[in-house]
Amino acid sequence: MPGLCQYWFGRRKNHLHRQKLCSQVSEKVILPGLGSVVIKYRISCVGESCPKPQLLTLKVFEESEVGSVIEIITDNVSVVETIPAMMEVFGGHYLATTRDEMGWHLYLCKEQQTVSSLGVKQ
Repeated sequence: MPGLCQYWFGRRKNHLHRQKLCSQVSEKVILPGLGSVVIKYRISCVGESCPKPQLLTLKVFEESEVGSVIEIITDNVSVVETIPAMMEVFGGHYLATTRDEMGWHLYLCKEQQTVSSLGVKQ
């Protein structure tokens, strides 16, 4: 999926910064109550304020495959509160939240097609 994490908002001058926000990975993590899962995408939103983490998450959900597990890393408590609530709209399932010295790690799984920008299921 080339380009997924590179050109979020169409401006090339911040290309290196945007590249750091999202990356494709293949890493196993152990989630409380769920066991081992493989993360497919990681979105690092440390230092980012709303609505950027929500928009990045929506973009990844639109372009990822069903069954993909997405990890969001954030230090913003409002992101921790809003992302799980938005999963029904995004077409996903909230799996878990963990916390470490970097902040919170939210784990999501894409379950179905996402809602388009007009709010109509595709």
